[in-house]
Amino acid sequence: MVLVGKRTILPGLGPSAGPSRIAARYVPRKRIRTPVYGYASRRSIATTVSQREVDSLIPSLEDLGLQGGDDVTVAVSGGVDSATTLRMLCELPVNLHVIFMRNWDPLLSESPSSRADDSSYSLSYQSNNSKSGCQWERDWNDVISLTRSIGISQDKVRLVDLSKEYWSRVFEPSINVWEGGGTPNPDVDCNREIKFGALMEHLPKRPRHFLATGHYGHVDHTSGQSRLMRAKDRTKDQTYYLSQMSESQLNRTILPLGKLTKSTVRQLANYWNLPNANKEESMGVCFIGERGKFGDFISQYTSPPTTQGHIVSLSGEVLGEHKGLWYYTIGQRAKIANQLKPLFVAKKGVGKDNNDILVVPGKDHPMLKCTSLTTGKFHWIHGSCPTELIVNDIERKINVQDRYRISPVFSKVRELNDGTSGVIIDLLEPLSGVSPGQVAAIWCGDWCLGSGVIRDTTCLGQESVTEG
Repeated sequence: MVLVGKRTILPGLGPSAGPSRIAARYVPRKRIRTPVYGYASRRSIATTVSQREVDSLIPSLEDLGLQGGDDVTVAVSGGVDSATTLRMLCELPVNLHVIFMRNWDPLLSESPSSRADDSSYSLSYQSNNSKSGCQWERDWNDVISLTRSIGISQDKVRLVDLSKEYWSRVFEPSINVWEGGGTPNPDVDCNREIKFGALMEHLPKRPRHFLATGHYGHVDHTSGQSRLMRAKDRTKDQTYYLSQMSESQLNRTILPLGKLTKSTVRQLANYWNLPNANKEESMGVCFIGERGKFGDFISQYTSPPTTQGHIVSLSGEVLGEHKGLWYYTIGQRAKIANQLKPLFVAKKGVGKDNNDILVVPGKDHPMLKCTSLTTGKFHWIHGSCPTELIVNDIERKINVQDRYRISPVFSKVRELNDGTSGVIIDLLEPLSGVSPGQVAAIWCGDWCLGSGVIRDTTCLGQESVTEG
């Protein structure tokens, strides 16, 4: 929705406001239009909004489960979402603090000589690109500029270095999955282990001290248990990435952007003249960023295959060779010379040495259509399987995603009885390109129940497929 109205100056905050009592300095300017990145990247929206409209968009204390005088630490990354989150909270009578995480430092993680004496770092990657995909210094400077522009006292702003925790709890486990032929999701692990794990450990252990982030989702604190709910903007909903949080983590979390769309967030950022209002979204792996040749990047951290891996057809014909299972994922087109039809990856880790890749002709091949999947130990956010919800799903509310930004699929879920605490998910319509190692998350309507790592898949016309 495009919000249009007369631009006015926000009045000063009342004496009950938090430490940030100074609104952004108003700079007279002409009405502008700014691009919206992501799904609406080819359109422009008017960014001028009225004060009345701004007031209606700011969540109340009750909406967020807060009380006047609560302490809120805002995790600010330097992007527009967390910046707008911080500025919105300046309108509420809470005590604000700002924290910035450095989780990936290229100088430490991409230079074989920089920490040769530290056994906790398995360093082997030497970047050929002098301009790293992760520029934490630039983001930190953006955070400083932002907080100064809106009047946050600099003694309330701090940087924490969680690069060791990220390496050992997110990156190395992901490397092991890639090396074994799976397709991990480091962003899910990062939220569980770092943003709402290690970072929360840096917050005071007071009962009314909360962590706020710029994620698109909503935490409902009104039902007796803190529930993770989908965001209003379904094209930006990030509850998939938050699906392995615990209820204790949710109890201390607020997500102020849950009822806003991305375009509205940019409107607010421009209304408040935030210095990063038009900053592009970051892409790629969480805190690592984009890499031009991602397979080459990962290969610097993996062990070379003991045998040459081959790309094979259904008939067993060898069509080519590959440099590592991590260069491919299920459903990806495999570029192989001298082939008349496009070929797509259906299985990895096949063959005598579990090092071959099976390809099939056409992206609609039955072997790419997953009808059922099995997870390892399933993480239920509230501690145990909500049997009543998943067994008696008469209204077909149970839905599943195995990737971010795909349409959820209605499913039947049942617990495994093999001692693994996993689940079997029968999809009521097939999903394409489902890969072991990915995370399958389950919702009841808009309420996220949890997620688990995919172990096996069953596709149309075949028996159970186990990868790697």
